[in-house]
Amino acid sequence: MNRLLTALALALVLPAAADAQRDVTRRAFTFLEDRLIVAVHAEAPGELQVVRGQRGRIEVAARARDGFAGFGLGGNITRELSLTAVGSEAVQYLVVVPEHVAVSVVLPGGGTAGVPRTGGVATYRWGTDAEQTPATTILPTTAGGLYIIHSGRGRSPAVVDVPDLSSIRSVAVRVEGDDFRVAASRPLALTPGDADRFEIRAEGEPLDLVIFVPRRTSRFDLLSGGQRLAAVTSGRPRGFCSGTVLQQPTPHQDWLTVFPTEGRVACR
Repeated sequence: MNRLLTALALALVLPAAADAQRDVTRRAFTFLEDRLIVAVHAEAPGELQVVRGQRGRIEVAARARDGFAGFGLGGNITRELSLTAVGSEAVQYLVVVPEHVAVSVVLPGGGTAGVPRTGGVATYRWGTDAEQTPATTILPTTAGGLYIIHSGRGRSPAVVDVPDLSSIRSVAVRVEGDDFRVAASRPLALTPGDADRFEIRAEGEPLDLVIFVPRRTSRFDLLSGGQRLAAVTSGRPRGFCSGTVLQQPTPHQDWLTVFPTEGRVACR
């Protein structure tokens, strides 16, 4: 299945037509480390896409228009995958990296970015068409098609506050897994506060907001301004408002969803 997904990813970015394949270079590397730097040294403008694949393997595909693309894996302390191009007007790279490996991207001009550990495609652009935004990331998505707007390992913040519910169609707390994540039905900018408190503000068209809380969480509160919408205590969610639905899809998942009405909820 992993090989099939990789093949599909390559096909999506690099078409299979014979003329298109003439400029494509591919290579695979065995990779058993836990950290990786992907460094782009090409002078031509271009695009890099990074996706997660199977353990222990890096796969690279590159297309250089009217030129040559190359790549190499080296480095002693932290392994570096170097991507280069010579004599090209534009270059495209697709890199499939192992799941759970910490990956950083270094772009021409010194721009840097981290690659999300979750699924989805991270896209980075540089050159004349991207001077204002040297590194652009397409948000990864969950299996349900939600955009992941924050992902963090370790403990959850003690509080997530959604002070304005007028653009919130639903807000859910899903107690499952080991990672704290925030997802939404459309892209949304999130500016975390300190490690113990997040504030999420949404404007525009109504959206669905989902907060994934690790099962090991001992205490978590979902607030809206001064109202307490829900809490998680010892891995179990509890609601305090009308219009709240509780679900248990599996023995390892507990979901709580609040449905505001015209931006308001009635809580005790």
